[in-house]
Order: sequence, then structure tokens, then C-alpha cells
Amino acid sequence: MLTDYLLTFHFAGSTELILKYEFSPTLRFAVEHGIVIPYMGAMVLFYYAAGYFVLSLLIDSEIYFVGVAVVLLISITHVLGGLSWYVQNPWYSNSVISLSMISVLTTLLAFGYEVLKKTN
Repeated sequence: MLTDYLLTFHFAGSTELILKYEFSPTLRFAVEHGIVIPYMGAMVLFYYAAGYFVLSLLIDSEIYFVGVAVVLLISITHVLGGLSWYVQNPWYSNSVISLSMISVLTTLLAFGYEVLKKTN
């Protein structure tokens, strides 16, 4: 996540471009209000805590590998998202958004699987 934002600020060139083209509404908010550093710190802590918490809950589960895969996919998506400012290609940007959606869908399917398993 930190890599995403560092690449974004490096390759975007200006805050005006970030405000105009950035996908993340929370990052746009932080840029508009001049709170980028506290925002980035809070996001790093949130992502670490959320990943640690979820994986610690899944450690003895048969879907632990799904949790690890989702965390890795989200990490890869963030790095590729930061690089999209360098690539500047709509197909590439849409692919990055698609990876985000795949991680959400994977998470929902794993949750649904666990719910169905518990009810049977």
C-alpha cells in the first residue's frame, strides 16, 4: 500500500493530476485537505492490522491459503496501481481495478463457503 502511494506521487507529477485521475476517494480527500502523511500512516497501520487479524483467525482453517492469496493479491494490486501512473494506459488501469474486484469476489466466495459449511 505504501508503495502504491509513493509511486503515485512520484509518477503523477502534480497533486492536480492526482485530484483529477486518482481512483481512491480517500487519497483524493487526503490530498485536498493536506493530510497525506497522517493518512498514509493510518492506512499502513490499518492494512497491517487487518491482514494480521484475518490471517490469525484463519490460521487453523482449511481456507487459510485463500486468505494469504487475497492479501498477496491486494498487495500486488497496490503496486500495479502505483505503476499505472507510469504506464498511463486505460487497459492497464482497468486491469488493476479488475484485480481489486477479483480479491473482493474471492473473499466473498470464501466467506460464503465457510457460512455454508457451518450450516450443514
